[in-house]
Amino acid sequence: MTLKPEDRAYQLVNGFRAAQVVGGAVRLGIPDHLATGPMSVDGLSMETKIEAGRLRRLLRGLVALGVVAEQNDGRFSNTEVGELFREGVPGTRRLMALMLIPESYRAWDHFMETLQTGVTGHSLAHGGTLWESLARDPDFAARFNAVMASNSEEVARFVATSGEFTHASVVIDVGGGKGALVAGVMLDHPRLRGIVYDVPAGLAETSEYLAARGVADRCAIVEGDFFKSVPAGDVYLLKDILHDWDDERAGAILAVCRAAMNPGARTMIVERVPPSHLSDDPVHLNFAMTDLQMMVQLGGRERTLEEYEPLFEGAGLKLDRFTPGGVYQLVEAVAV
Repeated sequence: MTLKPEDRAYQLVNGFRAAQVVGGAVRLGIPDHLATGPMSVDGLSMETKIEAGRLRRLLRGLVALGVVAEQNDGRFSNTEVGELFREGVPGTRRLMALMLIPESYRAWDHFMETLQTGVTGHSLAHGGTLWESLARDPDFAARFNAVMASNSEEVARFVATSGEFTHASVVIDVGGGKGALVAGVMLDHPRLRGIVYDVPAGLAETSEYLAARGVADRCAIVEGDFFKSVPAGDVYLLKDILHDWDDERAGAILAVCRAAMNPGARTMIVERVPPSHLSDDPVHLNFAMTDLQMMVQLGGRERTLEEYEPLFEGAGLKLDRFTPGGVYQLVEAVAV
C-alpha cells in the first residue's frame, strides 16, 4: 500500500530499530526455521533458546515489518520478504544482514562526524580501517567475504556474457576474495585461465571455493597489494574495488593495472554507476545508500560514468564500452 507522508516519515526514523529486529531474526535463524512451514512461538523458542514471551514480541515486530505473518492459530510463517532472509535461496539478503550488524551499525553511529570531518565512521568506531578490522577478526572477514562472493555470483553471468573476452587468455580478479567473479566467468568461457589476486584476509577461503566451483585447476591464487603491483593479464576484473577508495587511490589502482596489461588487454569495472540525477526508484536507493556506506566505512564513493573519465585519463586508459545492468553496470576501458 502507499504510505501517508507521516507514516513514511515514521518508517524512516524507525529504521535503526527495524535493522536490529531483522538482524536479530537472521542471527537466530528464524526465517530458516520457518522454511518448512508455520511454527508456534513455543516451537521457535525451543529452536532459538529465546524465552517465549520475548520471542513473541520479536515475532510481532517482524509481522509489522512484513517479514513474517501470524496465522489465525497463532503460528508464524515467512512472507515473501522473510524468504529472502533464508540461507541459500536466490537473492538472499541473509548474508548482508550478518555482515552489516554490528560492525557497520556501530560505524553509522558516527555519521555526523563523518559528514563534518571526512573521517570514516568505521575508524572512529573500531579504531582502524576496515581492512585492519578484517585482518584481525577472522569471523568478520568470513562474513564480509561471503557477501562479496554472493554478490559476485549474482553478477557473474552478466559480466561473462556482456564483457569482451574474445581475445583474452588470462583474467585477473583484482581484490577478488574467494574468486567468485572469475570462477563464474571461467565457467562460461572454458578456454580462459584465471588469477585471484588479493591480500591474505581476502584469500582465506579461496582455494576451497575454487575447488567447489570446479575451476581450481585453471585458476591461480596470488597474494599481493594492488597499489604496488598486479599480475600480467588480458582482462582485469575490478568488482566493488574502485568504490572503496577516493579518486586519487582509485586512479592509482587503475594505473597499476595499466602498467601490467598485456598488449590488447582491458579493465572491466563492475560497479554501481548511478545516473547524474536520482529518484526514489529502488535501484537508485541502492546506489545512494551504497555511496553513503562507502563514505562512512571507507572514505570511498560511487561514481557516474562521467566521473570515471578523468580516472581513466590519468591512468592511461580510455572508455571502450559501457553495458547497463540492474544494480551493477559494466564499464570497460582499454589502453590509450
